[in-house]
Amino acid sequence: MNGSIPGARSLADFFTSVSPRLFAELEQCGALAGAERAAAEREWQAVALHACVRGVVADGPPAEDAADLVDAFHDEVLAGLAPEHEQTAWRARLAERYAEYDGLARTLGQKGAALVPAAIARACARHVGAEDARGLAEAMAPLLEALADGAAASIAKPDTTRLPPLEGLRRVTARLDAAGIAWAVGASGLLASLGLVDQVNDWDVQVETGPDSLRGMYADLPHVFHGHGGCHADWKLAFEAECTELIPRFAFFVPGGVVRVRMHVCGTWRGLPMASPEGWACAYGIMGLLDEPALRARRMERSERLFAWLSEHGADAARVEELLREPLPDSLAKRLATLPRK
Repeated sequence: MNGSIPGARSLADFFTSVSPRLFAELEQCGALAGAERAAAEREWQAVALHACVRGVVADGPPAEDAADLVDAFHDEVLAGLAPEHEQTAWRARLAERYAEYDGLARTLGQKGAALVPAAIARACARHVGAEDARGLAEAMAPLLEALADGAAASIAKPDTTRLPPLEGLRRVTARLDAAGIAWAVGASGLLASLGLVDQVNDWDVQVETGPDSLRGMYADLPHVFHGHGGCHADWKLAFEAECTELIPRFAFFVPGGVVRVRMHVCGTWRGLPMASPEGWACAYGIMGLLDEPALRARRMERSERLFAWLSEHGADAARVEELLREPLPDSLAKRLATLPRK
């Protein structure tokens, strides 16, 4: 049945790739302190599934088609979450939580729709039993809204973006995850996530750690190490077979010194953490001014696309201020300073 319901597999893939990463974020920020991990993870899975369903019902197909899609989605996901003999209990637990969370949505009504994620997060936090339920709810609410939005987007229309294989990227980044090192995809992957390009040739991954420790981590995985070159004041570990480059401490030489473009995770796309559009708009702008002459026009064109996107959607004030403290070329500093703030 599942294979015959359009969107069920895409929705399940979205959930299984994104939900564990968001739970890990809650763990890493300390929001789950005091909670029993297995119980907290079960509560998270239930509320995350509900968020996906909420996104589908709000922005998806007509009611009858949505019901079939939701049933098929649960069949797909539960097969991976629990063995067959536990699935009846899982469904009963989900029904109980869904009734509670749907009740909150109905109580708030259409006028209070913006308050629904926070209300559901508070209810879930009480079930989790963390030491700071209020703090957990505050951390959880934006993640639930992101899940709802992402679930709706995952079934909205076929994505024809051409990508390198994800398996190679995951082979490289799995070691970063195991070491607790945060990472984010930039360059054409970032542009693709914003709908600004439809082809990604390789994966450029920012990390905020030194190159020597990374080289040790990947000593057994074939790669080429690149030191500083041209306007680049950073390093690169290029994994040809995996179509992936790691960029430790992204930076550029400019007439006024060295510009650091620090990594910030600014969202997720296809389950991947995405880097800062503000940072990459400036990075491409610097390369457009100072990179090898044959590459400058393409670099500057990508900078323009990102600046145009930021002009339409707004820039993050803290990330803008951080970049303005760097010795950016005047033209980029002025462009950055005039962006509308979110």
